[in-house]
Amino acid sequence: MQHSVSSLLKQHGLRDTQSRRLVLHALVKGNKPLSQKEVYETIKRTDGSINLVTVYRILEKLEELGMVHRHLSSGGFVLCSLEGHAGHHVFLSCQDCGKVEECADPELCRHEDRIARSAGFIPKTHLSELLGLCSSCHTR
Repeated sequence: MQHSVSSLLKQHGLRDTQSRRLVLHALVKGNKPLSQKEVYETIKRTDGSINLVTVYRILEKLEELGMVHRHLSSGGFVLCSLEGHAGHHVFLSCQDCGKVEECADPELCRHEDRIARSAGFIPKTHLSELLGLCSSCHTR
């Protein structure tokens, strides 16, 4: 994991700093959308060298670069699991356990682009969310 996080940072032109690694690791361990404060609290349990403002700034930069997304219904952050995939990113959000999966649909993206452009709107990114039950919760 350490190597892949470092590679991910370098791939996006970011310096590989301990603070950035800690934020990314917290999101990976979270297994659900985490608020800035939850990311900070996760890190503080193991490393006291980071402050809340730093976490805010790092998450803002990672979101700007498309490395993380702000989860629509919770406002928390999730690590982009579709790195390098163009198209519509859809969150499949379990309303029972909180698990979030991300999938892409390039055809949906093209369709939304057509709708937007016909209204004179230029979309910058495509995110949507489907709420329901994941396979684990559905079978319980």
